[in-house]
Amino acid sequence: MLRRSPAKIWRSRDILYRLKYATCKSCGKAFYPPRARCVYCGSQDVEYRYSSGRGVVKEYTILYQTPSGFGDLSPLIIGLVELEEGFSMLAQIVDVEPDKITPGMRVEAVLRRLVVDGSTGLIYYGIKFAPAEGMR
Repeated sequence: MLRRSPAKIWRSRDILYRLKYATCKSCGKAFYPPRARCVYCGSQDVEYRYSSGRGVVKEYTILYQTPSGFGDLSPLIIGLVELEEGFSMLAQIVDVEPDKITPGMRVEAVLRRLVVDGSTGLIYYGIKFAPAEGMR
């Protein structure tokens, strides 16, 4: 279970609620999560940008036995999503039946509930991916 303070979540809002990534000005490659140094060439000449949130599913797996605390999410679909901006990220795929997902499916980022903290009742939200409009 996540244990975060509201202040820490506020400081992380660019990562949690928007798809902020970095592009290296030296080699031109995009990467996520954003870092001060390029993960490909080591250059510190990077620029931060926000993604459109649109991409395609490259690969995926379906978990029928979920980790403790995530039982209500079963079956859990985890996909490698390649975004239009050229970087890839792992994320949960929602709003699709497991037998309907295919590699190459167009998806878009959506803000959804991640977990509810049982002791405080705080609801944590984050980025997941759902089939793009016209694919639902």
